Amino acid sequence: MHRRLFVRFVRWVGYDLGISPNQITLGRLLFFIPGWLAWFYRQELAAYTGFPWQLFGALASVAVTTVIIFDIVDGALARETGQVSDHGKILDPLVDKLITYSTLGLFWATINQVGLLILLGLDLTSTLLRGVQVEGANHFGKSKAFSQNIAKLFFALAILCATPLLNLVGNGLIWLAVVLASISVGIRILPSKIQSSILVAIPQVLTLCNLGGGLAAIWCATQGRVGLGVAFNFAAMIFDLSDGAVARRLGVSSKFGKQFDTIADMVSFGLAPAIMVCATGHWSPLALGLGAFYVVATLVRLYDYGRSKDRTPHGFFRGLPSPAAAWLVIGSVLFPIPGLSLLILVAAAILMCSFRINWIHFNQVISTMHPAEISTSLGMGLLLAIATRNPATFFAGPIIIYVFSPAWRKPLI
Repeated sequence: MHRRLFVRFVRWVGYDLGISPNQITLGRLLFFIPGWLAWFYRQELAAYTGFPWQLFGALASVAVTTVIIFDIVDGALARETGQVSDHGKILDPLVDKLITYSTLGLFWATINQVGLLILLGLDLTSTLLRGVQVEGANHFGKSKAFSQNIAKLFFALAILCATPLLNLVGNGLIWLAVVLASISVGIRILPSKIQSSILVAIPQVLTLCNLGGGLAAIWCATQGRVGLGVAFNFAAMIFDLSDGAVARRLGVSSKFGKQFDTIADMVSFGLAPAIMVCATGHWSPLALGLGAFYVVATLVRLYDYGRSKDRTPHGFFRGLPSPAAAWLVIGSVLFPIPGLSLLILVAAAILMCSFRINWIHFNQVISTMHPAEISTSLGMGLLLAIATRNPATFFAGPIIIYVFSPAWRKPLI
């Protein structure tokens, strides 16, 4: 549905309004400049007008986000109307690089400068190779751009919400972009046999990152740094979401990879959430007992997932997926309500083993979200963040909607 709307919008811009792809590219640059200036001079504008500087920062963020969205439109319009040109192939990546790195430069004081410079070098190399090989961006180059753009959002939110912890997420995304850019360049210059070996290893590296995030979350919990542990566990979820998708996109799979993924899920979404709840419960016997119950439920859930794939409706899971259960549990530790995380731990364990209930695959949720789901998720997350005065609790809104989604998202029989 969303794709059809996007195609209709692109055709309206190209055919009805008569706007060319190159005009959109130049328009993006012209629209970006006042947004960049509004962010750079937000303090001066606030002093001059009397409005809070956060207002100008938010307006600048909206302007830059709009520019990023229209980067997708100009390429789609060029393909739709057959207006792909050599001039556009040079202009579009040039404007993209200018917008991307001038935006990231605004966060020079908080960004990992080594990672940013490496990323810039890889980006320039990839652009030169694209020109020589006459090929467009590959999947890893596009994923790299997506990671860069999300990183900008986290750096901006860290300043607007006065939450420096979000800079950690932003820098993590920058280094993820470095990895993706390295793969993108490697695919262009390495022999085909070496490329094949790399392609098989890529999903396993992502699974390793999933496992690393879970182990880091456990270590943070034992050190009393639960907030940082929550961030690491969210990172593990992102890697878990990407390893299977990347494997399917590349058309690679292995028996070791499937077993390794199960082990990583057990650590990141079984042990890590249980240990974080035990840490917030001061390692009481009750917390340890319920934590063990949750770990056993995760084992049962993963075992059932491995043996019931053929009997599960396409695009759905039997029982609440373990990453979603972990999201629900670690989200609860952010709320300063005694006993809440223990109750959520038990509820999540029961939902994971509720095999008569089907939850839609999260990858399919992202592309098929209804406007009501989007607005409710955002609204609930915003209310929770305001009520707790903790921006991180914003992410509890979407998972609550997902937990109740089987009531209206049902598999087709």
